[in-house]
Amino acid sequence: TGTFVISIFIDNYDINTEKIDFAYFSVDLSEEEDWVEHKDEIKNIDNVGFRLWLNNTGDATVTGEIYASTMDTVYNDTAAVKSNATLIFSGLAIPPGESYVSWEQSLGYIHNLPILRRMVESGLFTGYALTTTLPFEVTLDSATVIITLTAAP
Repeated sequence: TGTFVISIFIDNYDINTEKIDFAYFSVDLSEEEDWVEHKDEIKNIDNVGFRLWLNNTGDATVTGEIYASTMDTVYNDTAAVKSNATLIFSGLAIPPGESYVSWEQSLGYIHNLPILRRMVESGLFTGYALTTTLPFEVTLDSATVIITLTAAP
């Protein structure tokens, strides 16, 4: 039995910003060596958190949210995201300028952890970064998804 930490770095090249009111990124655990080696031995997904590097290019503080979905479909607008994906992170106040959210800090903003754990167990999910106000003036420069899990042969 052991505890493993899987860190998936998502740089700005992997973050799609073609949508006008949100950014999205995919997480595919099949490319992670520790996941592939231990996925059949997982006893528990202990925790899921994020490290986020953000830049609010607007003049006002906005609140950030992340929704997630295991669907292959990429939603076209925030209404579709909010209707079909699951809120997994909310309440973060993003002031104008650059911000960093540590893994430890992110745990305070996590919602629906049981659902998020099931998404992680599926090995593939899409994250959608939104703000609660428009226009969407936040750049998600990069992110790291950090998963801790317990596995036993």
